[in-house]
Amino acid sequence: MKGRPTTVQTAIALLSAFLVAVGAWPSAAATRGELIDVIVSSLGLPEWPGEIHFADTRHDHPFRRSVETAAALGILNPSERFYPDIEATRAEAVMFSLQAMGLRHEAFIVNSLAPGRWPDLPVFIVPYMTLATQIQPTPPEQFLQQPWGEISVQDLSSLRSWLGECTRRLSWKKEFTGENSVLVLHREHVGRPPSEWGVQSVEFETPEEAGRAAAILRGMGLAAEVQALEWSWVVRVGPFRHYMEAWETMMKIPSPEMTVVPFSTDPGRALFFAALGFDPSNSPPRIVTAASISGKRLPLDLIAVNSDAEGAINGGFFSGTRIVGSLVIDSRPLSGPHGARSAIGWDRDGSKVHFGRGDFRAFISIGDKELGVSTINSTPPLNGIGLFTPDVWSYVTGAPVDGWELTVKEGVVSGVRHSSASNHFVTREGFLVIARGGAGELLRNTTPGTPVSLRTQWVDQGFSGLDHVLQAGPMLIKKGARVFDPEGFSPRTLSVPHPRSFVGSDGEKVWFVVIDGRDPWHSNGATIAETAAVAERLGLVDALNLDGGGSSSIWWMGKIVTSPPGGVIRPVPYALVF
Repeated sequence: MKGRPTTVQTAIALLSAFLVAVGAWPSAAATRGELIDVIVSSLGLPEWPGEIHFADTRHDHPFRRSVETAAALGILNPSERFYPDIEATRAEAVMFSLQAMGLRHEAFIVNSLAPGRWPDLPVFIVPYMTLATQIQPTPPEQFLQQPWGEISVQDLSSLRSWLGECTRRLSWKKEFTGENSVLVLHREHVGRPPSEWGVQSVEFETPEEAGRAAAILRGMGLAAEVQALEWSWVVRVGPFRHYMEAWETMMKIPSPEMTVVPFSTDPGRALFFAALGFDPSNSPPRIVTAASISGKRLPLDLIAVNSDAEGAINGGFFSGTRIVGSLVIDSRPLSGPHGARSAIGWDRDGSKVHFGRGDFRAFISIGDKELGVSTINSTPPLNGIGLFTPDVWSYVTGAPVDGWELTVKEGVVSGVRHSSASNHFVTREGFLVIARGGAGELLRNTTPGTPVSLRTQWVDQGFSGLDHVLQAGPMLIKKGARVFDPEGFSPRTLSVPHPRSFVGSDGEKVWFVVIDGRDPWHSNGATIAETAAVAERLGLVDALNLDGGGSSSIWWMGKIVTSPPGGVIRPVPYALVF
């Protein structure tokens, strides 16, 4: 992201000052080059075969290959110099080791939620020292008790043993308590640095927009290609074998906004997830649409902030700006079902939560007539009736002009007009009905003041009487047992590791859970079966998969605590908040 180079450059400046100060201390300590050599060899990182990068690491330097490997893999920040012959400190050893194992995100998120107190250390090292006190296995005691001290040969031996142990059983779990919730962050296994890097743009809603951006970059001599994601498109430049090449390329691109991302799909064992639990009877969950705030899609953090929420997660599926699957807010349907996929529903005060089959039929009663609703927030077919709600629309764009419109306000008809003479306004106090063909002829003579009501008929009666329903799928856990119904999702969607989001219940708390993915260094992602296994580990008796991939994010107490692919928070049409 554009903010990252500034942060990196600041860290480099602070590091240089720190190293000059350290270099002034008389000592026979091990050097930074020796330190990096121990880390690279202990973790079995693939050797970089390319040319030298750092200006102060000569070609015949004994640790040149390890230093250049660490730079190529992105362990070391971009810089002209590394100072390989200056004495290394234990704090540096901790920082470089955790970076090499792929724990950058964990270090910075834990330090932002509960800042560590290391007054004698540079600020850029503090997050890693804070995390180091919490992971298993813990670093050698002297690294935590005297982090500012220089590394001895004996320290290097202890470091090597600790890193070897980390490759076998690295784990981290940390709980944070909010006013009405508990956040659990979990990481396991050492990550593997990507073998290739790329530079990726922000997401575009249409392939045409992405194509225009790619053409501009190709005009700059860059190998830019458009890549389709789940419901959007990005522009990627690369691949690059060296992190510095990707970083320098990013710095040359003024627009669109770009970030350095893993380019390869190397398999990895690293797994990170965030689980956010709360009592629904104390803090009833809500479904908040982007349109109820501003626009068709918004990043999760903006939805959460504008909803006075304590926590939030992305919702179900969507295509562009169109919601896919059943969505009901305050007993009013906003989107029709997508087949018989599974759903979660709850009542207004959060005392009842139900998981089950999420398809329904909607009916509208206008006076003494009850008619079936053909579509919800989308154009009805000829002779059909469409329902349009303010949670999605202010003015209906692309509305048909061959029907009759009824504006319903506070439960009664407030206006009737032909759609060709309408601006298709959707009142906040009700909804808009558009009836075409024969249905329009039935309703054209409706008089203002006629009472109107909506009724939903659920296939699963467990949803009857519930105020909020969200359909997604597939179901992961039902009444304590794994569910193996693919619900129409493709084998690739289910069996390939991806970032995953799901919502579940342990019988007392509702849990929002996100598994990060598409980054073998931080978290590989999960298949649907592996996602169900995480739900079981959390003790959930019911769990429903939500939209995943680039949509997967959890926001808590003012921060995105997960790491979205590409580092960009994808705009979504709605979110679950509490």
